[in-house]
Amino acid sequence: MASERSNAVGTVELECAPAGLSLLYLEASSFAQGYVPPNQSKGEKLFVPWPQLGEASVDGEQVYIALDDRLTPLNRLCLVNFSTGNTAHHHRLYRRRFLVRLATVGAASSGALIASAAAFRLAPGASAASALGIAVLTAIALCVLGFFADQLLKSGGLEGAMAREAFVAELSGFVPSLLRSPLTPPKSLSKAPSIAVFQGFLPRTTAAIVITLTASTLAFVLMVRWLLTSDPAHELASHVARATETTPAAVRDRRGLEPTLRAPQVSPSAAPHEMPPAPPPAPQASACRCRRSDSLLWQNPIPTLSVLTLSQHVRRGREEDERKDKNYIELGLGVVNNSNQTLKDIALLVELFEHDPPPSAKRYSTATRPLFFEGPLEPGQAVKWDVEGRGSEFEVHGALKGDVGSDGENAAPTNLLAELLHAHNRPVRLHGAMLLTYFADPRSKDAILELREALREDEAPYLDRLLQAASDVQVCSLDVTGSGDTRSLHACVFNTTKETKKSLGLRVRGLDAALLEENPAGAPPSVLAETTMFLPSELAANTGRVVAGEISLGGTRPVAFEAFADRADLLPR
Repeated sequence: MASERSNAVGTVELECAPAGLSLLYLEASSFAQGYVPPNQSKGEKLFVPWPQLGEASVDGEQVYIALDDRLTPLNRLCLVNFSTGNTAHHHRLYRRRFLVRLATVGAASSGALIASAAAFRLAPGASAASALGIAVLTAIALCVLGFFADQLLKSGGLEGAMAREAFVAELSGFVPSLLRSPLTPPKSLSKAPSIAVFQGFLPRTTAAIVITLTASTLAFVLMVRWLLTSDPAHELASHVARATETTPAAVRDRRGLEPTLRAPQVSPSAAPHEMPPAPPPAPQASACRCRRSDSLLWQNPIPTLSVLTLSQHVRRGREEDERKDKNYIELGLGVVNNSNQTLKDIALLVELFEHDPPPSAKRYSTATRPLFFEGPLEPGQAVKWDVEGRGSEFEVHGALKGDVGSDGENAAPTNLLAELLHAHNRPVRLHGAMLLTYFADPRSKDAILELREALREDEAPYLDRLLQAASDVQVCSLDVTGSGDTRSLHACVFNTTKETKKSLGLRVRGLDAALLEENPAGAPPSVLAETTMFLPSELAANTGRVVAGEISLGGTRPVAFEAFADRADLLPR
């Protein structure tokens, strides 16, 4: 709307994304006091990173947003008349409401039957009236949920105050400095919760909806199976109750018979099908198999977008208006698309920090630098930025969330990842070698050896762990248990070659950190404890074996453990 603080009128569509605010000018014109020019923006889309959102406030029924004037001339918006804009056609809405009502009736009937059966199962002495009451309450609860869903469809989305509050709530999650004017009417304590409040508890993504429906279906199936199968404890309790009721009181007093739960005796003449089945023998856990070696390099799933520190240099200097020398940091930052999807609108925020002089450990923010890449960034590609500002440390915010899957099923093809081995920046080449090692690509070992030829001292721990993970003898499923100075450990040692391995040793280390930094040249975790175990026999080709033993910590308290295997005489000293 037109106001003293706005310079645009018309209709816009807004959406809050993790990297910034997306605006679509549907019908918008510039505005000046007493004069409205013709339309200037129609169907134009604009993406505003959160650092370039200059101001955001809520004044009563109006939401005011100010953007960086370098992005667009229509940069001051006074927003009113909110609507989610997702109203369905009445024919489609009728079909949806019919399906919801039909599902509500079916769910209420099924829930009532299950609730009554569960009441008898959980409480064998429950009366029919109690079971009927529980069934009725269950049916009412399911009908209330169905009525809520029907009304939600009928409303066709949110409008007015509810839509505005929903947008403000979402905006405040990305803009903590959002201001609210005292003109905002106070919330009534007696007012019933709105649909928007309940809508916040519902799953919003496709994955969350699928997980919710799958869990509900599985719970329903397990409940029905539990109701239909026999309960040995319940039958045993009934057997004792019948025995107690049929035994005279005098005999019970004389024998000291009490209604305790004891297994009924089975006569030798009983039919074979009445005999309790013998428990199956416990499986032997000596054989195992590894898909890949465990490593600190992929302790967590590989992220969709990796942020790499390509270079870092701190210098002393001063600007023209400064009297004293200060620390200035020069950074080279890069991102790599590890996924099989094309990424666009990549927005990061680099925050620079400086420390107070010792002995104080306090640090404070000195500057921020927004980074943006419109894209597209194809799978297996990288992009670089140069950053400079006052400070000696930095943090990167706003990196894309998500990963390529627990087993790398959503990662870029290895042929594209292999192109990273020819990148200009060495950290990107190291990252490419790590990805190929993770997927057990045969090109990984040659890439690691080539990188070791120009070995830099600060990269040695990173490359050593890559070589250990690419070894012919893999170690996985490492499990260290216990809480004392001596811990028990189990691990799978797997021979990936076609020949028998002899005289193998397993080296286990306790570390003071659980993960390696994205910067391959960063400080590695320190080794607090170390133990070498020897395999007593040969390990056949393409065979794995579970190794068990103990590790002495020597009074240390490691937070993570790693292990690797090789010929005992080749293990590093």
